[in-house]
Amino acid sequence: MSNKYWGWGLEDDEFFVRLRDANLNVTRPENIMTGTHNTFKHIHDRHHRKRDTIKCYNQREVTRRRDRQTGLHNVNYTIHSIKEMTIDSAPLTVLNIELICDHKLTPWCDCTDPKANGKHKDQLKKNSL
Repeated sequence: MSNKYWGWGLEDDEFFVRLRDANLNVTRPENIMTGTHNTFKHIHDRHHRKRDTIKCYNQREVTRRRDRQTGLHNVNYTIHSIKEMTIDSAPLTVLNIELICDHKLTPWCDCTDPKANGKHKDQLKKNSL
């Protein structure tokens, strides 16, 4: 999975392309009556979850291309807590993590910079190619 996705959207499309590139067959059962717009309830309140909807720098442009540089092998994070539990007799571990923002690779991981919406778009485009 790519490390270039911050916020909400398109990471599932990129994951599907990675599966297809690995020659893995992804199928959808025929008896499912939901589709791409009604399988999951998406709750994205722009006021309470601003991170889900904000797009800055050239994020949309960069995440439209297949990422062959990032993934599990180079993701950086801090583990804040680990919770062991059992659900229906199945043990599981929940990790509370914080992803570390690489401002050079993905400046949109922090859209609080006032320059985020335009000034450096051309330079970022050159760096992402």
